[in-house]
Amino acid sequence: MRLDISRLNNTDLTKIVYPIIILITGLYIIPNLYKLATEWNWGPTYILYTTIFTLIPVFFICLALKKVGLKFKWSVLSVIGIILIIVFSIEARGHFYPGAQLLNFFLTSGWDHTFFPIAFGFFFLCDLSVIPRKFWLFLLPLALMAIITADLNVIANVFFETNIFPGPAFFHFFGVSNWEGLHALSSQQFINGLREFLHEFLTFFTLFPIVIIYYLLRKEKTNQFSQS
Repeated sequence: MRLDISRLNNTDLTKIVYPIIILITGLYIIPNLYKLATEWNWGPTYILYTTIFTLIPVFFICLALKKVGLKFKWSVLSVIGIILIIVFSIEARGHFYPGAQLLNFFLTSGWDHTFFPIAFGFFFLCDLSVIPRKFWLFLLPLALMAIITADLNVIANVFFETNIFPGPAFFHFFGVSNWEGLHALSSQQFINGLREFLHEFLTFFTLFPIVIIYYLLRKEKTNQFSQS
């Protein structure tokens, strides 16, 4: 018998999605505060970065308190969400084995690279059209940070071998600073760097901003239509 996933439409995922996402994204505040206290100066760049990532669990907590229901919706976005959950869960599993340095993993940037795509994967399973416009504004700083800083850095890196803003760019993921250094890498080093870059580029740099801005503009258009 053929499995028809569309039959799962409107399945209530509220009690599943909220706890998972709030836990995953909320825990990330701890290593950020740890780094602020022990490693890095309280510079404006990192304070802004920490604030933006703190807004993510705040977004979901506000939705939960507002009792915004989350129901499964079979769509292209939910397929992407399933892929994110599977791919990054397999990657996360590699960090949980006897003798693994889980504390080091938790206190480094590896946490958001691995677990935030899982969190957003669960979110993308749901019908996002029910999210009120005012709540999407909590995620807008994340989208703008990705587009303005990360994406522009990648462009500047690739074409001009420089960074416009502090933070990761294309060459950063390969541990080099220019094309010459990239060409000197071994095949395995290049593959590892490309994998890390695609992790970021296909999620934080591209997918997340597109979804956030799309639904925000969609809500804005609906709001204008209702007022006319």
